[in-house]
Amino acid sequence: MAHRQLTYEQIRDRLTALMPPEFAAMLARMDRTITEGAEDRTTDTVQRLTGRPPHSFRAVAEREMARSS
Repeated sequence: MAHRQLTYEQIRDRLTALMPPEFAAMLARMDRTITEGAEDRTTDTVQRLTGRPPHSFRAVAEREMARSS
């Protein structure tokens, strides 16, 4: 299975087949804002709780992929 990036309209339309249109539109908007970077951040929570510096998801994924090569 390959990942295909969908437009807002494509996501909304697919979700509308499964749920009320207003909810489908809200989820599609959330997906769009996340794609645009709304959740692309690192906080100090990990540092405060573990004493270790936080890392982005990308950094962790790249490190783990390198380990499994």
